[in-house]
Amino acid sequence: MTYEVEDAPNGAITKHANVAKCPDCSSQDIVHDPQRGELICSGCGVVLSESLIDHRPGMRAFTPEEKARRTSNGLPLTQMLPDFGLSTTVSHRVNGSGISAERHSRLERIMRWNSRSSWRRRNFTIAFTEVRRLAEKLSLPGHIRETSAIYYRKAYKNDLLRGHSIKAMVAACIFAACKTCGFPVTLDSVLNSSEEEERVIKRCYVLLVKTLDLKPKRQNLAEIVPRFTSILGLSIQVEQKAKKILAIAAEKLRLSGKDPKGYVAAAIYLAAKLLGEQRSQQTVASALGITEVTLRSRFREIAKFVESH
Repeated sequence: MTYEVEDAPNGAITKHANVAKCPDCSSQDIVHDPQRGELICSGCGVVLSESLIDHRPGMRAFTPEEKARRTSNGLPLTQMLPDFGLSTTVSHRVNGSGISAERHSRLERIMRWNSRSSWRRRNFTIAFTEVRRLAEKLSLPGHIRETSAIYYRKAYKNDLLRGHSIKAMVAACIFAACKTCGFPVTLDSVLNSSEEEERVIKRCYVLLVKTLDLKPKRQNLAEIVPRFTSILGLSIQVEQKAKKILAIAAEKLRLSGKDPKGYVAAAIYLAAKLLGEQRSQQTVASALGITEVTLRSRFREIAKFVESH
């Protein structure tokens, strides 16, 4: 059964007209207590409903004190904190005034016990700190960070960290989040940002995908073109031309199974050459982290199709 909360002064207990009568004593004197979010029969004291949602608008606040007193919500839940942001901080002072020595000692004891967190909490603290570090380095948006944290929690729950380091699993979770959400990040970028070995991160990624049954999306090569044209100092015209070249190559060639950066490098190199902003093969290959041999090989593959267009 759904009840609506009537408009009333903040914190005032009011009569409620949406409930006909109490099922226990048949009394029609039903009141709403907004502080507890309950509907109560004033005749027998039975709680008819609890945890009601208050749809009334919040009270306006003009000073910090009024804002603190009238606030009815806190920070949003986040996967990036071990406790989702639901922890409580115990203060030494209450309303600006000192407290007794006995209560001060008791609060210190409570905080000391609270600080002795479990291994699970310490593990998540280390992991989510690493997620934030890698995300800052790779310029990842908030939803990728949250998804990475979700994958790490699932990895911990499925005992996937046995025999693997926390940082290696975090790197794998970040790459998996980028792949499943379709965010343009290459594996080399993640590997270069992480302190762990390449083979360890790859092993964690494969284990993560298999265990969690993830469905990585096929990467759109055109999405990573702007990043490298910016590094090479090329114009927007070269960027657009490189995207068109990749679209043509995708129709004629099977691009999967090979390093995508090879085709991106070839498309950028060819586009810059056609538009008079040529860069050397060594410069382009170095910017994309591939060899000049790979660049020349991919260039020969796509050049013949572009010439026909």
